[in-house]
Amino acid sequence: MKIVFFRTPKPKQFSYPPRYYDEEKEHRAMRRKELGLDDRGDTDFKTMLNHNWNRMRNSDRSRKKKAEMSVLVYFFIVAILVYIIFFR
Repeated sequence: MKIVFFRTPKPKQFSYPPRYYDEEKEHRAMRRKELGLDDRGDTDFKTMLNHNWNRMRNSDRSRKKKAEMSVLVYFFIVAILVYIIFFR
């Protein structure tokens, strides 16, 4: 339970009526919205999803490649140590 002795006033609402209205710009924006285009030029959600999917897949491939290389390096180091310990 909260005890408050002094109440702070709520902030006043802010409303700003624009002074300049560009009807052509509004029409272009509505047309782009109807066609499903966004500001970046992507056609729809599916295209954006495919782009993100491919980017993630490429990063996964590079991560796997790095992991494989590290395994090969570790194997090479172990092979050298085994040679030094047992065959020298």
